This record gives sequence, structure tokens and C-alpha cells, in this order.
Amino acid sequence: MKAKAVILAFAATVSLMAHSATAATEEIRTEIKPIQFNGDINWLAFDLPNVQIRYFSQDQVAVWQHIDVNLIKQISYNVARILYKEEHKAPKLPLLEIVLEDMDGVAYKEGDFSGAKIHISAQYLNKYKLTHSPQAVYDELIGILYHEIAHAYQLDDHNYKEIGPVIEGIADVVRMKGGYVDFSSRKQGGNYDSGYKTTAFFLHWLESNHHPDLLVELNAQLDPHDKKKWSWGSFSKEKNINLDIAWSNYQKSL
Repeated sequence: MKAKAVILAFAATVSLMAHSATAATEEIRTEIKPIQFNGDINWLAFDLPNVQIRYFSQDQVAVWQHIDVNLIKQISYNVARILYKEEHKAPKLPLLEIVLEDMDGVAYKEGDFSGAKIHISAQYLNKYKLTHSPQAVYDELIGILYHEIAHAYQLDDHNYKEIGPVIEGIADVVRMKGGYVDFSSRKQGGNYDSGYKTTAFFLHWLESNHHPDLLVELNAQLDPHDKKKWSWGSFSKEKNINLDIAWSNYQKSL
């Protein structure tokens, strides 16, 4: 029997104080946004990864003080529940490393279900804080963690080279469901296979308006062991979606 919907929120840390660029202080809310899941006793036994957090940057990155093991485990739990309806189908990562380091770009994930490592750019976070509040910097970091931890848990057909846009789109839908994407940034243009937020906003629109559980079902289609090569064409056929018409309707809704 299904339990009632429960709110699974998270107390990462108590609210701390962070210095702004003007030397004034601003209180940061460090409790991540709650997500509502259907109650399922099986998820109480879900194995969360052993988490290691490392700091390899020569730059001081103030927001990093708010990142701890419990926070990473809660995001990991949330990500798994967003991507998988049934607990036994979700990967059980033995190890998840989170590394802040000096590098170009924003972040990337390496590894697989036997252990994953997420690299985050200290330079990106420090550049971001120049034009954003401490709270916005914290929220951006949590959003990055949602996206990259999604990569650690999602299926990918072992074919990133050809279907990278949908893989990145799925990770950004996870970030959206976590509450760390600004929907006011949606705009017309691009295509459903453009990747990242362009694809993610479209997939989220499809799920919200026409196809409940689309994200879970789409992730399942990317199982590399099902002997089926994923494509937008196979997705369209299996879900009975005319993608060109759906994209046009989505664009008109913006």
C-alpha cells in the first residue's frame, strides 16, 4: 500500500554568515530546497555513497565551507529518487568524490557506477561571485552539484559522443526538479536536441503537460544493456510523440 506523500527536506548545516564583495555580511540559507516524493519504505534502505570532499585550489572560495558529507548524501538521495521510481533499479555508488580545484570551465564528472569523481572549478565560482550575491553563489553551487551528481547516477547508453545533448538535458531536468534552475531564463530558439537547459526545459514541459514520469522513462531508455541504441527517433516512436510538432507547441507556449 502506498504511503502518503512525504516531504524529504534536508538540514545541511545551520545558516552561516558570508562576506560580500563590499565587506558587508549577508546571511545565507544553507538548507537546500525540499522535494516531495511519494512515501516508499524500500527507499529507506537505499545505499548512499561514501563521500569524500577535497580542496585543491590555491584560491580561497568562501562558499565551499558550506559543503559537507551530509549535504552531498542528501543530494545523491534526491537525484536517485528523481531518476528512478523503484529503489532496486537505482545505482548504488560505493564512492563519490567532490573536488574543488583550479581549472577552466565549470565542472565535470568522471568515473562510473563503481565510483565517481566530480571536479568543480574554483575560478568559476569566484568569477560568479563578482556579479552575484552570496546566496546566489551558494544556489549556483548546489545547482552544479545536482547536475553533476545526476551524471553519476543516470544511464547514458554508453554513447555520450552521439547522444550527449539528451544526457546533458536530463541532468539539467534533475537540477530543475531540485529547484536550482531559474525558469525566467527560458527563451525561444534552439531545438529539442540542442542540449543542456534548452533540451531540459522542453523535456520538463513535455512531462508537465503531456507525459507524466517522462524523465524516469527516458532515463530507463538509456540502459546500455537493453541491446537498443537510443535515438530521438526511437524516443519519438516509443512515446508516440511527434517531436517537431511538440517542439513547435512548446515554443508557442513561451
